[in-house]
Amino acid sequence: MGSQVNCVTTTSNRFGLLIVCALLAGCSTAMSSHSVDSGDNSISGKNSNALAFQSDEEFGRELSNTERGALSVAELQALEFGEPGKPVKWGKESDDVSGSVMVTQPFRVGQSSCRRFSHFLVKKSKNERINGTACRRQGGSWRLVQ
Repeated sequence: MGSQVNCVTTTSNRFGLLIVCALLAGCSTAMSSHSVDSGDNSISGKNSNALAFQSDEEFGRELSNTERGALSVAELQALEFGEPGKPVKWGKESDDVSGSVMVTQPFRVGQSSCRRFSHFLVKKSKNERINGTACRRQGGSWRLVQ
């Protein structure tokens, strides 16, 4: 297994650190045989399997690994730090593929902090949208709630 990276910060540059952690986690993931169990519907800095893909197997099906990684980073950024209703964009609108993730205000379900999210994907002339709800686990990862 690859080494783990601690992604805790108290500085205002959380976005930059999040990207660095996601890239480093991606390197350790690529070097190991790490995968997500089918019963583990979660995402963390160590896991690039976005909740959007777990929610709907058809969503983003034609995306490359690089595009899926960019979407996953944007999703985690939105869940962790996103402002309600403000899109967290990924990709370039001038490219054939781009998208964004928007989240709602956090809310509590029992002891868990949860957020609703919406993914918007534009690939060439095809638009896709998916909605879901994620709740944070005790370990800090986000879990898809059906």
